[in-house]
Amino acid sequence: MLPAGWNHARTAGSRSAAGKLKAEKKSGMRVHGRTGEACPVCGDTIREVSFSDSSLQYCPTCQTGGKPLADRRLSRLLK
Repeated sequence: MLPAGWNHARTAGSRSAAGKLKAEKKSGMRVHGRTGEACPVCGDTIREVSFSDSSLQYCPTCQTGGKPLADRRLSRLLK
């Protein structure tokens, strides 16, 4: 059961509004979704680490003191 005021139909307008919100959210994030690009703060290359069901992007200089994080997906295969 849907809350009062909700309906089952989705219109093209609601999809475009959701897309706009996602773009606005991403523009406020400094490294999310920017793997391989330069960090806007220090210029280092943004890296990505993958886990079993998700991944994250980070700047090794700004966020980990220059230490790269291990990609857990690959390290399991090397054992």
